[in-house]
Amino acid sequence: MLRDCGITHERTGYNNPDANAFIERWFRTLEEEAVWLTEYQNFGEAKRDRERYIHFYNTERLHSAPGYRSPAEYRAYLARRAAA
Repeated sequence: MLRDCGITHERTGYNNPDANAFIERWFRTLEEEAVWLTEYQNFGEAKRDRERYIHFYNTERLHSAPGYRSPAEYRAYLARRAAA
């Protein structure tokens, strides 16, 4: 499936978070801001909450690196700059 999407899958060494720091940080944020705060009744509820959080993270949550914009806002900003 990854190959069909043009994605190259790379594995990192066991217990080596520095080799994959961005995704490790993403999972920590997901856990701190959503998972650890909720007692899920079943896997379906956990899946829906995770999907809700991912949507929030990408469309509403402000990030410091792109000038306190959401990722969606920053992508729109870059598109406007490229079109100008």
